Amino acid sequence: MQDGDKNIEADFLGDAEPLQARRTPAESDRRGISFRWFGGSIMTGLASVSLMGGALYTALDGRENLAIPAQAYEKEDPENGTGAARIEKSGRPYLTAALPETPEPGKVFMVPTVTREGDQDVVKLKPFMHLDLPLAAVPRREVDYPRFDPLAIFSENGKAEPIAYTAEQIYGADVEGEISLKIEPYPLGDPNISVVSRQTSEDIESIVRNTAPTLDVGATALTSVPYFDAARFSAEDSSVLSTPGLTITAENVSVISRVDPEAYPGMRYLERKAAVKSELPIALVLQGEGLGESEAIEFANAIAANLASENFLGGDRLMMSFLAMPEKDGGGQSLARISVYRDGRHMVSVVRKKSGALAYAAPPDTAPGETGSKGPKPPVLLARNKLPNIYNAVYRAALNEGLDVETVNRLIRIIAFDVDFRTQITTQDRLELFLSLEEGQNALTENAEILYAGVTLGDITRQYYRFGDPETGAVDYYDETGKSAKQFLLRQPVPNGVFRSPYGMRRHPITRVRKMHWGVDWSAPRGTPILAAGNGIVEKAGWAGGSGKRTILRHANGYETYYLHQTSFAKGIKPGVRVRQGQVIGYVGSTGLSTGPHLHYEVHVNNNRVNPMKIKLPRGKVFRGEELVAFENERNRIDALLEERRLAGAQFAGN
Repeated sequence: MQDGDKNIEADFLGDAEPLQARRTPAESDRRGISFRWFGGSIMTGLASVSLMGGALYTALDGRENLAIPAQAYEKEDPENGTGAARIEKSGRPYLTAALPETPEPGKVFMVPTVTREGDQDVVKLKPFMHLDLPLAAVPRREVDYPRFDPLAIFSENGKAEPIAYTAEQIYGADVEGEISLKIEPYPLGDPNISVVSRQTSEDIESIVRNTAPTLDVGATALTSVPYFDAARFSAEDSSVLSTPGLTITAENVSVISRVDPEAYPGMRYLERKAAVKSELPIALVLQGEGLGESEAIEFANAIAANLASENFLGGDRLMMSFLAMPEKDGGGQSLARISVYRDGRHMVSVVRKKSGALAYAAPPDTAPGETGSKGPKPPVLLARNKLPNIYNAVYRAALNEGLDVETVNRLIRIIAFDVDFRTQITTQDRLELFLSLEEGQNALTENAEILYAGVTLGDITRQYYRFGDPETGAVDYYDETGKSAKQFLLRQPVPNGVFRSPYGMRRHPITRVRKMHWGVDWSAPRGTPILAAGNGIVEKAGWAGGSGKRTILRHANGYETYYLHQTSFAKGIKPGVRVRQGQVIGYVGSTGLSTGPHLHYEVHVNNNRVNPMKIKLPRGKVFRGEELVAFENERNRIDALLEERRLAGAQFAGN
């Protein structure tokens, strides 16, 4: 493009060819671009955006996030997977249209727990999680975890044993919220309190039979008597119910008559099942189901009073019965009954009585999704030639369910005394866990505690229950009989050692004299840590002739352990020092009469030498008396919850 004697070259965006014509003040081409005008337009736009943004920021006083009313109705579109906000004026925007499948029973559920605070027992709902995992399942994702190190499993982890500062236990009854219980002795000496024996069932029956003939159908007569079994008097008992229409009803029980279909031809009940997608106000959800505002608020108040919340939670299941009136009576429908389920558990049922008032009722015979459900798909299992060992299988299964590495480390230490982690699993092996979550959480965190662990390997199931020692407060794990999961002594103080020489007669490898070998030998590289076989006190630590550097530990109940041929002692190991099971006390060597680095390990019981590999080792702690009763009560409460979750899972899988 030329302008007078000056040539101006320009690059153009688009498919139009460059212009080569001379431009005069009277001539112009629409495809031409004025850089001065173009730059000015850009600068003007940027300035406008800046000014508008500044004005908006000032007007909002620096607030960056605005609460849009439509966000309360945001719903994920199942067609495209987007989360765009969508408001529907009709239909059911808050619930799924139906329940095509029964959902898996919630892994997280609320359980009442009781804690002693001062002179009162406080009962509150806390979240718990139940997991039942096949160890042979194909992992959903790859996970990172520590490589197998037997020394790390049995050695100290640098943390003190947890102490149960609060005696929190599972409460043996259902509650809807938080309550406080204070138990005081019954004031038998109070003159205003009668301690006369209660009436017998025969006395109560006599009162009822004598009063019945005088009762009038048109009036309600009450007689104050202690609780009794109203079923003793049936409708066929003419001696009592001599007056037509007279019934005997237990206290706090509402009787709702069925509507006679012949009196209202064309009237019918409509059943509807639904699931709440996210946490929303109860009244808002019911309006989305077609209820009028006043009716929705009426039912919402009744439901909220029982749930102790004005909101439904995501995943809540609803079972509703609507009464559809015939056309001659104006048509339409009204809610006759609604039942709320949470995590597969019935929470509340509200019905409308004939009088029009609302009342609580027992759960219906059929829960949401009990019919027509296909159940969950069974997990895909690994091929037999790809089954991992127990150590890898436990880590993969637990980490894939959301447990953190430290929690799985604790699980490994719990079962370490009974399980050989290097053994390959089978397709039937399973891991079951019952965990307490942090208050207010519905997912696993690093503070989750393992209350129960069950490991099924082959045809043997080992169970471990978390319990605080009532005497010391120390928290540990015990089997179903109240015996500690920890063994009194380790059979192999060098966990990564190789078994070389058994207990018994043999020819000494150096002297070539046939003599008794009073221990067992574990071969390991020089400098390999040696662990204390159990809690005890160092009785000796020094040179012992042909035994080389030797350590003797004295344990409870007449047990002693000997560790020979060490290359050196661990720091601080000397007579009189108290050591803990798994603590490093020395290092493998070949001192004394030895042909190579190994540990010679002996066990003495009441000064008698025994075979460390065949002696039946006791457990570390065994509950008896009142301690055993307290443990059994907690174990039974955990077992009852586990059985409830197993039945729910089995019922769900069978549908």
